[in-house]
Amino acid sequence: MKSFVEHAAKTLGLKLPEEYVRFMEKYAKKLVADPVNQKSWFSGLGSSDFVIGTTLAFRSMLPNFGKENVVIGYLGIKTIIVNKMYEEIDEYLMLDTRDGSLLAIDSLGVANKIEASFEQWIAPDLLRAALREKHTSNITVIVFDDEVKAKAVRLKLLKLQREGFIELEDAVVVVKEQDGTARYHQMHKLARKGGLAGSITGLIVGSIFFTPLIGVVFGAVAGTMSASLADVGIDDQFMKDLSHKFEPGCSALFTLVRKADPERVREALLGSGGKVLVNSVSKEREAAIQAVLDKVGGGSE
Repeated sequence: MKSFVEHAAKTLGLKLPEEYVRFMEKYAKKLVADPVNQKSWFSGLGSSDFVIGTTLAFRSMLPNFGKENVVIGYLGIKTIIVNKMYEEIDEYLMLDTRDGSLLAIDSLGVANKIEASFEQWIAPDLLRAALREKHTSNITVIVFDDEVKAKAVRLKLLKLQREGFIELEDAVVVVKEQDGTARYHQMHKLARKGGLAGSITGLIVGSIFFTPLIGVVFGAVAGTMSASLADVGIDDQFMKDLSHKFEPGCSALFTLVRKADPERVREALLGSGGKVLVNSVSKEREAAIQAVLDKVGGGSE
């Protein structure tokens, strides 16, 4: 990938942000040269050939396209109104190398900032994509603003398990006490089996009460955390990495679920409060769980 960095410097006359270079060093071979017509491994990002070629094309087509910008991916089709008519045009992903910010730019040159940095934009989906290749079960982490709510919600889920409405691979409560000590309450009685049963699909990392965990997430993907997560149950180091950022007085529920009746789980979580810090399936699933937690009138038993 050093040749790509050198090629970008020589051909485009710019220096790429370090976080983007790190990503390309690790994953460039998984990306396609034509994300417009081919599905890319990750969110429409293109290979080094795409980046160089498309950036040069934008420079030639758009006189006002800044020399500091580099086109790194394809976002899809967007609809605009031209002369009271709906028109569809392509939209791309652009990196501003001056400050590392990420923008959406259409084929007419209209750009909108979507994230402060490439790292912030890519971290949640990157971790999900990287882990999905290896794992199948679903992990969810919910953080509550008191020290007891996580235990109460776990009791509800254990009741559902006894009734046959959910299969829990693991369920761990982490309590961050006022002195900053993290206490881990594991469910030793839960069966821990090998193979795909003790796995997870991927993670979406959000934030609650604290600075977003972008550094932790990006470092995990670039490092060795994904390998440790292949262990049976929820990896201890993973829980420590996240709970280190929790504010004192919080509690968190880490669950690893093999399968579940979604309606019964929804009833159990309804109005429980808390913030979904991690869900391994999709952004849509994360939002759905959060909506259930936020729903007024659910309360706890």
